[in-house]
Amino acid sequence: MSAVSERLDTGEFDCVIADVGAAEIDDPSVLDAIRDEFCDIPFILLADEGEEIPPDVFSEGIVHTVEPDQQVPFRELATYVSATSDLATPDDQDGTADRFGVFAQHSRDAVVTVDDDGIISDVNPAACTLFGYESEELVGEPLSFVIPDRAASDAVLSPSTSGSQPSMQWQTTQLDVQHADGHDVPVLATFGAFADEDGPYYTGIIRDISQRKRLETELESHFERVTDAFFALDTDFDFRYVNEHGAELIDVDPDAVVGDNVWDRFPEAINSTFQQQYEKAMETQESVSFEEYFPPLEAWFSVRAYPSETGLSVYFQDVTERKEREQELARQRTELESIAQLNRVVHGINEALVEAASQQAVERLVCDELVESPQFDYVWLGRAQGPTRGLEPVAAAGDGPTVPAIEDEQITSTNGETLADAAVRTHEVQVVDDVETDDSDPCCGGVRDREFSSAAAIPLVYKDTLFGVLNIYSEEQGAFTEGVVDALSQLRSVVGLAYSATDRRAALIADQTIELELEIQAGESAFFQAVDDADARLELDGAGALDDHTFIEYFTVTRGDVELISERATDTDAVQEVSIVDEDGDETLLTLTIVDPPISTLLADHGGTLRTLEIEGTTARVVAELPQSASIRSIIESFEDLYQRVDMRAKREQQRPERRIAELRSALEDELTDRQREAIETALYAGYFEWPRQSDAEDIAAALGISSPTFHEHLRTAEQKLLTDLFDGNAEYVRDVE
Repeated sequence: MSAVSERLDTGEFDCVIADVGAAEIDDPSVLDAIRDEFCDIPFILLADEGEEIPPDVFSEGIVHTVEPDQQVPFRELATYVSATSDLATPDDQDGTADRFGVFAQHSRDAVVTVDDDGIISDVNPAACTLFGYESEELVGEPLSFVIPDRAASDAVLSPSTSGSQPSMQWQTTQLDVQHADGHDVPVLATFGAFADEDGPYYTGIIRDISQRKRLETELESHFERVTDAFFALDTDFDFRYVNEHGAELIDVDPDAVVGDNVWDRFPEAINSTFQQQYEKAMETQESVSFEEYFPPLEAWFSVRAYPSETGLSVYFQDVTERKEREQELARQRTELESIAQLNRVVHGINEALVEAASQQAVERLVCDELVESPQFDYVWLGRAQGPTRGLEPVAAAGDGPTVPAIEDEQITSTNGETLADAAVRTHEVQVVDDVETDDSDPCCGGVRDREFSSAAAIPLVYKDTLFGVLNIYSEEQGAFTEGVVDALSQLRSVVGLAYSATDRRAALIADQTIELELEIQAGESAFFQAVDDADARLELDGAGALDDHTFIEYFTVTRGDVELISERATDTDAVQEVSIVDEDGDETLLTLTIVDPPISTLLADHGGTLRTLEIEGTTARVVAELPQSASIRSIIESFEDLYQRVDMRAKREQQRPERRIAELRSALEDELTDRQREAIETALYAGYFEWPRQSDAEDIAAALGISSPTFHEHLRTAEQKLLTDLFDGNAEYVRDVE
C-alpha cells in the first residue's frame, strides 16, 4: 500500500489501472482506501485468467473492469479519462463534481444510462440528437423504446440484470436503434456497469455509424459492379475485403477469408511472381501489373495492384482462355513453320532420290536428310525381309545406336510389338507421343536407353509393296503432330518408288537376272472367262500406258473365236475397248484398252519385265525377268491379291549376253514419249515394218484413235531417237560409214 501511495502522491497520472491479483490490492479494503484518498481519479481493474473480480468492487468511482479474453475498449476509456481530466472546473478541486456528467455532456457519442430495471435515467445531448427526442421524452422510458430489437436489449442488459457477473461489460455490439421518425439508425454500442449509493446502473456509449455504413455499402457496391475481380490487403498482407467475383475466381468465402494472411491462405504463391510484385508495390508505393499462371487454381491471371499507406488494392481477371488461345496460336505457328521446313526437307529428298543409283544410296540419303531437320534427333531405316522375317537395319543417322548395334538386338523387344513391327503388320504410320507413358515399345533397347520422348514408324509402301520402315525419334513430346505425319507420309510412296526405280535400273544394267515362271488360275475373271468361252489361245506381244489408270495391250490370237472374245470382253468393266488390228490366216492381232493394271505393270512395280504371257482358257503362263534383289514372295502375294491361284513353276538365273540390249531398252523408256512409244510398238506388232506390210498407216492410226499424219509424226520421231542413240553410241561404226 505504501508503494502505491508514494506513486499516487506524485500526481503525475490521469487514471489508475490495477491488477486484481496484485499482492497489495487484492483486498477490497485496499481499493476503498485508495478511492477515499484519490476519489477524483478514474479507476480501472484488470483480471487475469483464473482470477475473479470481487463482487463489491463496484463502489463509487470504479470506471471499468476487464475480464480475461475481453476486448479492451481503449477508445472509450481514453475519451472518458481525457474528458474527466481536461474538462474539470476550478470549483471541482475537492472531487465532488460529477466527472461522468462532464464527460457525457461534451461527448459527441450518445451516452445513455439505465437503472437496474432497464429504465433510462439519463441521456446526454448527443443521445437526443441520435434518437430524435428531447431528454425528457427519453428519461423514464425503457431502453427498448429506442432499441426495439429485443435480442439486442438482452445482449446488452441481461448479463447484468440476471445478478451474474457482467460478462458483456464494455464489449462493443453493432445494433440498430430507432429514430423518432421511425427509421433505423445503425450504431456501435458499448455498455458498462457502475454503482453508487442508489445501486447499480448501466451506461452505454452509442456511436452513430450511418455514414460509415453508407460508405461501406457504396464501396462494396462499387467493387461488386466492377467487371474485374477485386480484393484488398492491409499492410501485413491480410485480406480486408474480397468482392464476389474475386472470391469466385480464387475459390474462397468472401466473409470467412477477411483477416486471413494471403500467404497463409495461398502458400503456393510464396516466392512466386505474385509475392514479388505485391511486395515491390508496397515497398515502392508504385502500381504494378503482370500476367502469371497459378498452378493450384489452374488459371492464368492478369493483375493490377495499387498500393497505399494502408494496404494494397488488387484488381485481377481470369485470362486463362485468352492465354490458352494465344499459346495454341503460337503452337500452331511453330507447327506450321516446322511443317513448312519439313516439307522443304521432303522436297529436297524427292529431288535427290531421282539421282540415287542404288537402294543403299536411297537409304543413306533419306536418313541423313531427315536428321538434319531440327524436329528430329535420330533416324534409322529397316529394309523389309518378307512377311515373317521382319526388318533388316540398313541405315541410321543422328544421336542413336548404329546399324550394327540395332542388328545385334535383332529388333526384339521385351515389351512386345515395337512400332516398326506394327508398321510392318499394318502398313500404317505408327506414332507414340510420350515414350515414358505409352504402352507401345518404340524400338530396341539401344533406342529405349536414349532420352527420346516421341517416335514414329513410317512404312515405305509403293503399290501395296512394303519396301521397309523409316523410324524417326525426337526428344520433344508430341513432335509427330497430324501435320508432321502428313508431311512424312509423302515419303511412303516416294521412297518406295525410288526403291522400285533402282530395282528396275539395276535389272536393266545387270548381267545377272532372275527368270521367274508362274502359272495363274484366273478363276472368275471376266476376261479370262471370255477367252475360255471362245476356246481361244492368246499371246501377249506388248503393252503400254495411256495414262495413270488406262493401259493398252497387244495380243496375238492363235486359236479361237475372235468375235466372241471381242463381244464378251467389252461386257466387263475392266475392258473399255477391243480392236482388231490385223488378221493373217489363223492369227489375229488384237488391242485391248483396259482400266485395271495389267500383269506387265504389276511386275514393273517390283522392278521386273514381262517376257511371256500366254492365256489359254482361264489359265495363264507368265515368264518375267527380275533383278536379283527382287522379293519373289512379294511378287507372288501381289498376284494372289488379283487371281484365284498362283503357282511358281520355275526360278532360273539368267546371264545377259549383250549389254547393248539393256542400253537400247533404257533409251526406249527414257527418251520416247508415251505416244511415240505407243505408235512404234503398235506399228511393229501390226506388221507395219513387214514386207509386204500387213497393216497400213490408216489402220494403225484408227486403232490408236489419232489421225494418219499424227501417227507418221510420232513414228518418224521415235525412229530418229532410237537410231540416233544407236549410232551415237557406236563411234567406230560411224567412222566406218564415213
